[in-house]
Amino acid sequence: MDIQVTNKVIGTTETLFDDFDERPVDCDFVLPDYLPDIAAVLKCIMKPVVQSKQISGDRLMVDGVANIRVLYLDEARKCVRSCEFSQPFTSTFNVKNLGIGACIRLDAKANYVNCRATSPRRLDIHGAFSVKLKITAEGGSEVVSSAKGEGVYTRTKPLYYTVPASSAEKPFTINEVLELGPGKLPAETLIRSDAAANVQDCKMMPGKVILKGVVLLCTLYANDTVAGTMDRVEHEIPFSQIVDVDGLDEEWLCDCRSDVTACDVHITQNPNGENVLLSVSIKLLAQVQCYRTGASEMITDAYLTSYPLKLETRRVETQQLLAIRKDVCPVKETLELPPEGVAGIVDMWCEATPVTTRCEEGGSAVDGRLLVSMLAKDGGGLISYYERPVDFVLEFSDKCSSMTVEFEVLGVEFGLNSQQMDIRVQIGVSRHCMMTDSCIAVTGMTADESAPFAKSEAEQRCALKIYFAGGGESLWEIAKNCHTSMEAVMEENGLAADVLSEDTMLLVPLC
Repeated sequence: MDIQVTNKVIGTTETLFDDFDERPVDCDFVLPDYLPDIAAVLKCIMKPVVQSKQISGDRLMVDGVANIRVLYLDEARKCVRSCEFSQPFTSTFNVKNLGIGACIRLDAKANYVNCRATSPRRLDIHGAFSVKLKITAEGGSEVVSSAKGEGVYTRTKPLYYTVPASSAEKPFTINEVLELGPGKLPAETLIRSDAAANVQDCKMMPGKVILKGVVLLCTLYANDTVAGTMDRVEHEIPFSQIVDVDGLDEEWLCDCRSDVTACDVHITQNPNGENVLLSVSIKLLAQVQCYRTGASEMITDAYLTSYPLKLETRRVETQQLLAIRKDVCPVKETLELPPEGVAGIVDMWCEATPVTTRCEEGGSAVDGRLLVSMLAKDGGGLISYYERPVDFVLEFSDKCSSMTVEFEVLGVEFGLNSQQMDIRVQIGVSRHCMMTDSCIAVTGMTADESAPFAKSEAEQRCALKIYFAGGGESLWEIAKNCHTSMEAVMEENGLAADVLSEDTMLLVPLC
């Protein structure tokens, strides 16, 4: 018997590489001459940044820098001082079969960092950070999508899938001169500057993507280091970039992001000679990763009415990317102040980390954790550093079976209320909402013509036979076991559904 089989490839996401390189940090630094001696270290912050990558054969080389900032107190202990150092690094990954359209994702995160002053002018720093690389590309699984031949019946299922399609990136720089703002005293020295980029709009065109967003810059500075008076200012700097993406189709889904790779801020004088301006140079890397969604029919079961049919099968698992969501979510919390008392808050910043994701029938949720860092003054004007972990939950209406989440802190507001502290954190949330599907697919079929189905004498004399079916039985399985077609059974018994809702006596046509 000749069965005409048509094969198709179901798209799958193939992970070509998923690993990390842990880099140690063991170094000591001497303070520049213009900074005062160290009386006490408040906090050491390490932020590794990937600046560039290069592919050479089977090797991917990543260059970056680990930025280290140490906040400390001088002998007066009334003003926060800051020193910054950088340590360049190179990570090399061995990658193979890096095909066209592969999506490369690099992330660098600090694991831990410890700092101590070995003398009033020298700092000893130990820590580690990880550079994580994940490469995905379009793969495929060949299955049987249709079969034709005398007496062959097939059951099919549509399968939806999403695969990486293309990726691109573009470095760019923002240069601005910003005013401290009305009512702000001139700056004497900078203490801390942090920048975060928020992509607010991503417009797709043939072959290119237009990104629009803002860089949120927060700067802490001292206007009188002797008196210990400090202030913080926030600025929003808009940006727009065009990123070329090979083969971009407007029906693709695109994940657009922009990472800050360097932030240089310096105090600048205005025409009157006052230090009320900030000269800002921020380097960013715009990144676009594109995904293509497709659908294909596949045979999940088949049989012949005259001969046994041997099926070759394979489990096929796919993920369909339903949506890429970009939200800015506020997190409000009230925290107890330290028991030793706080007269005022000098500065506050946060790190946000997704802990777990939950996809439920009514929607989805993310359990996250904030690490709140605070510089505070006591009644005598002395500075102390405090940390507080805060757990929070973000809920969304998206219905999906799995979800990946990334956080970016975009802004922090705070205020004192009696013996409590009110904080409001703006978190940029990037989510991939996915639906996972899995089934047994037929990959090949062969008829065994040497063992035809035998009919009893009664079956040879009759056109119908009676079958007593139980509730929950499948008409497909009944027809398969009786060597007839499911459509004939449904038509003969006036049924519209495949699964029987109750015990039923069926009239089964015989082929």
